[in-house]
Amino acid sequence: MFVRLVLLAATLTLGFAEPAVADSTVLDTLKANRLPIALDKGTLSGPGAAPLLQASREAQYVLLGEDHGIADIAQFSAAYFNALVPAGFTTLVTETGPVAANALEGMLKRPDAVAAIGRFDASYPDSIAFYTMRQEAEMLASFAQAAGPRFAHWGVDQEFVGAAKYLIAQMLAQPVNPAARAKLDALRQMEATAYQKALATGNPMEYLMLSAADADLASLRPLLAAPEEKTALGLLDALLESRAIYLKSASRAPGDRALSNQMRLSLLKRSVADRLGLKEQKLVVKLGANHAYKGINPLNNRDIGNFLAERAEGQGRTSLHLIVLAAKGRQLRFAGAGKPHQTAPIELGSSAFKLLASAGAADGSWSLFDLRSLRPGARKLAAGDADLLNLLNGYDFALLIPEGSASAQLAAP
Repeated sequence: MFVRLVLLAATLTLGFAEPAVADSTVLDTLKANRLPIALDKGTLSGPGAAPLLQASREAQYVLLGEDHGIADIAQFSAAYFNALVPAGFTTLVTETGPVAANALEGMLKRPDAVAAIGRFDASYPDSIAFYTMRQEAEMLASFAQAAGPRFAHWGVDQEFVGAAKYLIAQMLAQPVNPAARAKLDALRQMEATAYQKALATGNPMEYLMLSAADADLASLRPLLAAPEEKTALGLLDALLESRAIYLKSASRAPGDRALSNQMRLSLLKRSVADRLGLKEQKLVVKLGANHAYKGINPLNNRDIGNFLAERAEGQGRTSLHLIVLAAKGRQLRFAGAGKPHQTAPIELGSSAFKLLASAGAADGSWSLFDLRSLRPGARKLAAGDADLLNLLNGYDFALLIPEGSASAQLAAP
């Protein structure tokens, strides 16, 4: 997991190991399992398209692990997910908060979905992570259209750092008693002041979700006790849980950052389990790359990818795990509260990802690596490279884009 508050100016950290020496055996093996794949006018083509789509359509859960802020990955995701709709994939799970995802789902059912997301972002800045990038918003709109009336969007993460304004507005729209309403009105004023401080400094720690005193938020909870106030209470709890995760992440106390990580992983798993309940349905899941591994990921966690892999296996089904990376180029990154996003060079921090880049096609075309057949001999092939071993065990396919372009930030119409 990347630490969102750290550095909220950066996206997912994809690994920490020192680069491996590009052993010729490893490179030759990867090249032997490389297939060309292309994106042509919104459709996947080339020798790699058929095996990827066939394996994906047969799965119960399809997980795409990515590096964020890269337009090419969003465009690939749209084509890939749309191709899965005929196989019953109409629910998309994303790294957004449930409240924000619900708002997005409503916007995505409109003909002007992308413009609506831009307007929402202008009204409620930093309430939605990632999907205020144009290509990401277009991907959502494209999948919603392809999925049709059965489309659903599940957000399973914490609410984003600036979401207090929207959460308070939603609480005020619910039936609440006069004392709770007065408290919410006071919080709304506090949020407006906090937002101006965040805007002036660029520091997301100034947002109300993080800067409010504990008592200012906790004192609202006992006021929401009536049955008709259950929805408002749920919105408050979403704010409080998101706040707790962020504050632990930003803390300098020993062990707090690891605790924040575990709190977030628990939330991701619990959110998916609650939405699924006892029923089963096919899901496409789009997350940062570290979240989508089967088994232990590079951060030594059993993340949502492993959770879904185990659930599928326990039911006699399968999960399909695809990682999508760009070898070089630029990506769009958060640059501070109220600040325009900034582009930055793409950096592959993991030795395994650098090996994939070295094994990519020399002609600049996209490369799909089928990793499934390498798994039985993964330990020998990895030869002590933990990143490579994790990749081979954790992902079924890897898509390498030789050069990625940065996503564009949505502007309010």
